[in-house]
This record gives sequence, C-alpha cells and structure tokens, in this order.
Amino acid sequence: MSRAMRQGILGLLGGALLMVGCSDGTPGESAKADVFDQLADSHYITHGESDFRVYAVKDPHCPACTNLKNAVENGATPSVEWRWVPVGFLGSGAQADAAAMIEDEKDIDGYDAVQANMQLAQDLGVRSVPTVFYRDTDGEVRFFVGGDQQALDALERMASE
Repeated sequence: MSRAMRQGILGLLGGALLMVGCSDGTPGESAKADVFDQLADSHYITHGESDFRVYAVKDPHCPACTNLKNAVENGATPSVEWRWVPVGFLGSGAQADAAAMIEDEKDIDGYDAVQANMQLAQDLGVRSVPTVFYRDTDGEVRFFVGGDQQALDALERMASE
C-alpha cells in the first residue's frame, strides 16, 4: 500500500472518529477552553438567537459547508444560535465570496476580515471545513468537522436542555 493511500485511509478514519464523538452522544472532541473567547472576536455572521451558541468555520465554496448552512436555515436547529465564521481556504474566488458575505452584514472591509478569520482558523488548528465549535452541557468546548443530521440533532438536544 502506498504512503498516500495509507494517509488517505487514516484521514478518513480520523474524520469518522471526530464525528462519532463520545459515548454520551456529544459529537466531536475537546478543544481548548479559550477557543470560544477567540471566536467571539472573529468576524462572524449570526443566524438565530439563543443562549446556546455555536461557531462554524465555513468556506462559501465548500459543498459540505453549504449543506450545513442550508440545513440550519431550513430549521434543523431552531434552538441554536449559529455564528458563521467565513474563510476562503478554497481559493481566491472563495476569499472574495467570503469577503462579500461579511460586507453584506457588517460595515467593515471584508477582505481584511476574511484574512483575520483565516489566520484565527489556522491558529485554532482548523484543518477542514466546516468545523463547528460549541460548549457541551458541562461547559466544555468541543468541536467536530462536518454537520450530519446526528450532530445537528445532538446540538439541538443540548440547546433544549
């Protein structure tokens, strides 16, 4: 088996483990406690209003990010406040689209905001989009990659508690 093939298989297994999460049903794995403070200072776009907040690092050219955003906008998590952190990891077109998203919502330079969001995402170790950060019912900061229905259901359950 080639090295590239082994790395691909390990990457898939790692992604699957991130989505499985803990046996108590909380998706993902632990993140550093100060991540929420750092994300609160990012250039995010809010969807919904709730005391249960999540931050999702997303790229406008990422199909999985678009699927997640569509699911949220279609009511998958009505008890959750989403804070979308636009980045442009998938090329200059993605950066321009992310900048436009930010400029549509905030009176700031979108390009600079996207650059700051991308630097923050790299500093936080984000390796794939969408990456979703949240606090579980014990207050622990956790994250997962993706946004399948199981993960969305778990977030909605926590938000409703």
